[in-house]
Amino acid sequence: MKITYRDKIVAAVLIAIAVLLIGFFALVRPKMKDIKAHRSTLSDLQNTKAEIDKKINEIPTIKNDIDETYTKTNSESKVFIPLDRVLDTRYIDMYMQSFADESKVTIKSLELENPKLGPIDYYYEDVEDSLADMRRAADVNGDLEKAYNATYAESNALSQRAKESIVQTKYGMTVNGTKKNVYNYLQKLKEFENAANIASVTITDYSFGQDSAKRAGASLPEDSEDVVKITAGEGNQEISNTSDVTIVITLYSVYNMEKPNTD
Repeated sequence: MKITYRDKIVAAVLIAIAVLLIGFFALVRPKMKDIKAHRSTLSDLQNTKAEIDKKINEIPTIKNDIDETYTKTNSESKVFIPLDRVLDTRYIDMYMQSFADESKVTIKSLELENPKLGPIDYYYEDVEDSLADMRRAADVNGDLEKAYNATYAESNALSQRAKESIVQTKYGMTVNGTKKNVYNYLQKLKEFENAANIASVTITDYSFGQDSAKRAGASLPEDSEDVVKITAGEGNQEISNTSDVTIVITLYSVYNMEKPNTD
């Protein structure tokens, strides 16, 4: 079969087209796959960027929340005695002596224990529900139970609440003074710090000399702020309207929270 010139031209064109098609599929198609892969990677990066931008936008809100929490915590902790003050006996002794001077009592001894971690007790009414069976029998609509639960809701909640621990320091002192002045001194102790509790008061002579004076056939003023001493009875016993009083207070302390670095 004789191939004409025209056929040669057509064949050459077809061959060229085939070469182009082969080149397209050999070169362009892999590039298309790469483009699709890059688009997928770009989409992932854009999503990551969006998440990062979202977190960056949240930073001012988080900073404000942290600052507000710090301010609130420091405000609430002002009721407690800073631990560094508790460890400094001079700070406490200064107050105790100033109260003694104002109350006209004499401090005979002071003793500060080492701070210890201990639980805080909650003060609540311990309710014994002795009428529960009768109430349930009469409680047709459930109103009695609702009223009972509403009345003692706070006590029940506190009785089930876990006890938190806090730094506690025992501070003991023995003072001597008249009944009125000792009472004034106890009142002054309430002014020391908010987070302080008078744990115990032991009075050596609850009559503040009255019983001894009566036995000796003498008398002493009962409500005088001034110390009165008399000599009476066998052996000229010295009697006064004072008594030694041992007082133990508990100081509650916390560490001051450092300001978070949110800048």
